[in-house]
Amino acid sequence: MSRQDKRKEPDPEDEDIVEIMPLGAGQEVGRSCVIVTYMGKTIMMDAGIHPGFSGEASLPFLDTVDLDTVDVLLVTHFHLDHCAAVPYVVGRTNFKGRVFMTHPTKAIVGTLLKDFVKVSGGRSDGALYTEKDLEKTLDVTEVIDFHQTVEVAGIKVTAYRAGHVLGACMFEVEIAGMRLLYTGDYSRVPDRHLSAADTPDNPPHIVIVESTYGVSKHLPRDQREQRFIEKVRGILVRGGRVLLPVVALGRAQEVLLILEECWNNSPELQNVPIYQASGLARRAISVYQTYIEMMNDDIKAAFQASNPFMFKHVTHLKSSQHLDDIGPCVVMATPSMLQSGLSRELFEAWCEDPKNGVIIADFAVAGTLAREVLDQPKEVMSHSGHKLALRCSVDAISFSAHADFPQTSDFLDLVNPPHVVLVHGEAGEMMRLKRALEQRAKATDRVRNLYTPKVTQPVHIRHQPRHIAKVVGRLAEKRPATEQALQGLLVRHGAQDSLMHPSDLPYFTKLHPGRVLQRQLLALQKPFSEVRLALEVMFEGTKGDADLGQVIARTSPEAGVSQSLKVGNAVTVSYKTEEGPQPAHVVLEWEGGSTSDMVADAVIAIILQSAGEPSELQQLEAERQAVLNKGDLDSATKHEMQILAALLNSQFGQAHVDQQQDLVMLQVDQQHVIVDYKAGRVSCSDDALRTRVERAMQRLIEAMNPVAVDAQ
Repeated sequence: MSRQDKRKEPDPEDEDIVEIMPLGAGQEVGRSCVIVTYMGKTIMMDAGIHPGFSGEASLPFLDTVDLDTVDVLLVTHFHLDHCAAVPYVVGRTNFKGRVFMTHPTKAIVGTLLKDFVKVSGGRSDGALYTEKDLEKTLDVTEVIDFHQTVEVAGIKVTAYRAGHVLGACMFEVEIAGMRLLYTGDYSRVPDRHLSAADTPDNPPHIVIVESTYGVSKHLPRDQREQRFIEKVRGILVRGGRVLLPVVALGRAQEVLLILEECWNNSPELQNVPIYQASGLARRAISVYQTYIEMMNDDIKAAFQASNPFMFKHVTHLKSSQHLDDIGPCVVMATPSMLQSGLSRELFEAWCEDPKNGVIIADFAVAGTLAREVLDQPKEVMSHSGHKLALRCSVDAISFSAHADFPQTSDFLDLVNPPHVVLVHGEAGEMMRLKRALEQRAKATDRVRNLYTPKVTQPVHIRHQPRHIAKVVGRLAEKRPATEQALQGLLVRHGAQDSLMHPSDLPYFTKLHPGRVLQRQLLALQKPFSEVRLALEVMFEGTKGDADLGQVIARTSPEAGVSQSLKVGNAVTVSYKTEEGPQPAHVVLEWEGGSTSDMVADAVIAIILQSAGEPSELQQLEAERQAVLNKGDLDSATKHEMQILAALLNSQFGQAHVDQQQDLVMLQVDQQHVIVDYKAGRVSCSDDALRTRVERAMQRLIEAMNPVAVDAQ
């Protein structure tokens, strides 16, 4: 059982929980897509397809989440396994968030996915989306520069150089102080045209990192290049053809730079043609020329003399019909996994000749022909379904700019995150990497939790959010003293909290302050002078906010009000004498708020205590007990209705018993209440008032029928 399986899973609804769920690339390579959720914010990292599948089967498991909740989609680079599902997400789902990628990535994605739509449209399982979906995606896609920070719905997003392909970036997201770094595909070693991946400015709490090569270690760049050239020379010397299956953009340009330099320095090879069989690569060369400034210093220096991407010894092929297949040559063809296209066509044509050779220069994904031929089978199955003998040489010399174990281990030691989530790796390699990193952390006395989720398996990591409120408006005009309390409204917009005076609410938000006027009526059985005395005894001399100690007689009471008091400059107490069926009572009025509500509660308690119980209540209770002793239950019920009416009259006013219907009738603020005591039912059009009367009746029943306690 893995470490995360042993831990108690926290509640994902808890706002302190970061949830990370791979919708693809979980213990697999392909269809990279990771969902990160924290404090009500949701980020999607990449949306690619799986090269070993086609149609909807190649997509990430997008139906696992509600895409309507995704705030932002961040695309790290232009490879299909990271970007090809983006138009599907934007054009074919309920996704409404924003989309970000770097300038070169957007430029190449438009060209790359246009070809993808054309190719996939001819398949039996159909295209995943149309060119209109792609155009819509490009229209809504926003660009971000390296080391630029943008804020989206309270999420801070920063792009860092990833060193994988032109424009590839790592994304750091920050929500309420929680920093998460998603590396995508990255390399910490510079190559012929790209710089190494950056180190983020601030240490992240969580790193989601690729595990493509597990615990493997790459050969140094110069040794890889030397071995590659030796293999190419060996195949050509024996009169064979060299097939280099490559991704059209990215590593292809790196290999072309190596071959161009070799041919420039080798006159004996200059009569051997090098073919670049990808119209997409040819068209994208202009993008590489445009973004020279985003490459490393060697390329920038070379560009001062001449354009390093104008290859003298490379011929671009439009199709296989233009290939002069009459002798030794080097052909770079797509796709890199030999699943279809020209690379598959040439492989099937050349694989039975032992003079020929195939060099796999990229990571070979499980389930593809490129991975199959690395195991050196005697036969392979052709696209048409017949067997072909595998007699050509097959070598793997990876130029894919993915981090190996030393790079990943050193990088994690440098940024030192307490939590590491491994993605983009086959299960076996991922588990070996996990164990190696755990051993490294233990040896260096580091606290590091490692997670290896499968597709759609969530990882929950607890992180205490940092709450910082920015003081704005009137409250910010004067700097408060140390440890001085500030009182105002705390307003949250996204992950940003602001503290402001209520009057500033319309200036800093779309909200407007409102007033809630509270009003309560209490029946009064004793002279109002006793109530006033009790209020003055309680409040006079009390010091506190809003002059809580003052009880002031108002000089101009309202019509029908015989006396009126102002308590604590917050609550108005008005006394109205008995008039017709309306008994004497007091009316409390105040504006809702923490201070005034507290004063009102105190005033109500004092009035209820000083007013005492209704005068007839003791007589009614004595008569009830007398008839109960005689066993006259009907008479007892009638007395209970009288008691209920007296208590409701005391609390609400204007309550009486309708003897003919055996009902208690009550009127409160023009609202009529009917109490069927025998049935235990209260009827009223005002739900809140009905609930209050039901509660009062229930308490009366409980008081008149106490629970018997048996003596032991």
